Amino acid sequence: MLTNRLAREGDWLFRHRSFLPLVMIPPLGWSLLHEHNYLGGSHNLQHAWGTICCIVSWLGLLIRATTVGFVPGGTSGRNTRVQRATELNTTGWYSVTRNPLYLGNYVIGLGFASAWMDPLLILTFTAAFWLYYERIIAREEQFLTAEFGTVYLDWTARTPVFFPALRRWTPPAYSFCWRTVLRREYSAVLLIGIGYELIDVIEHFLVDHRTYLDPSWSWHLVVCSVWFVALRTIKKRTSWLRVAGR
Repeated sequence: MLTNRLAREGDWLFRHRSFLPLVMIPPLGWSLLHEHNYLGGSHNLQHAWGTICCIVSWLGLLIRATTVGFVPGGTSGRNTRVQRATELNTTGWYSVTRNPLYLGNYVIGLGFASAWMDPLLILTFTAAFWLYYERIIAREEQFLTAEFGTVYLDWTARTPVFFPALRRWTPPAYSFCWRTVLRREYSAVLLIGIGYELIDVIEHFLVDHRTYLDPSWSWHLVVCSVWFVALRTIKKRTSWLRVAGR
């Protein structure tokens, strides 16, 4: 059956889902072969556009943060070896979309793809994202159906698979745990910092034919890097970010 094949493929992709950005290297390389100019011929406009795209990526991280901050332990994790769920999440973001973490990932990636101002690259990213995560979602749904049965099926019947139906919002069942967010989402902060610094450096090289580090993007990267190092150190050397049941 098609659904079983998608699930089998999704099982492999689930374990390697962090490598999705690598899929975009060939289409990005193709896009960079074409002539590049600043938006409207203005570096200031280009910088403003990059800032808007960066805000979009931060909004994607905000979706992730406000998802993981309200869920109990044992769910919505970063586990990559096996499927795991000790409780079915149906409130908060999970009341408006079945895959809020993947929605957050898409919004983060959409910001990066949009920063290059290439509509074809945005479409390619969207298509690759859907083909990639469609299979992961199929595997997860197969697992959750076996785990929770009719309770899960009833929830899927009223909740969109991806694009949120905000009118269905139900307040989270758990209080917000900011330590959980700090423990689990610090890597994405560094990713955003590095990503937009590289985009700006590459744009300057393609348009001005020189290497230039914009102070604002460099400071953005510094702040993100300090945040990453601090939280990673705290996570690895202390138990301060661990909260029982979260």
